[in-house]
Amino acid sequence: MMLARRLSIGLLVAFFVFGVVPAAQSGAVTAAVDAAGVKVQDRSHDNENPDNTLYALYQNINTGTTTIPLSTLTMRYWFTNGTPADPLVFECDWAQVSCGNITSKFVVLPTPVTKANTYLELGFTAAAGSLAPGQNSGEIQTRIHHVNWSEFITTDSYSFISDESFVYKDTQTVTLYLNGALIWGVEPTQ
Repeated sequence: MMLARRLSIGLLVAFFVFGVVPAAQSGAVTAAVDAAGVKVQDRSHDNENPDNTLYALYQNINTGTTTIPLSTLTMRYWFTNGTPADPLVFECDWAQVSCGNITSKFVVLPTPVTKANTYLELGFTAAAGSLAPGQNSGEIQTRIHHVNWSEFITTDSYSFISDESFVYKDTQTVTLYLNGALIWGVEPTQ
């Protein structure tokens, strides 16, 4: 029993440090992801369609048993960019961990999927700190727009949420990754 526990702890450490664990230990990888227990909530309330801006307000919550460095997490907001000739812009309006600690990049999918041909990947610098069990990252207020303010058809964007309640709710359409491995949400499919 003690050997199995040491092996599981060692694999968990390897997963967090290196992001990979040997394939033969896939059960331990699942245990590491389960121990992470981090989810994404959104309280966006934009109801415009079309709109020249995609708004999203997030928080990450650690429901697991392990403290997670925020720098090991990335989120993906999936959307349809109908005017790729007009460059995209990411804006962080405010974040409890500071907008200076938020990283971003747009990724164009080689093959579009249902309601998405692009995603915005958000990450954290090491200075953002860690997420202890039971804690949340605090709010992260974001916007996506084009340089020339071309409009998005918001109903064609997978991660777009229209909810007038403006209350945080779990979202499965904004996906979350730990060292590149999906741990929360459902990616769009063909």
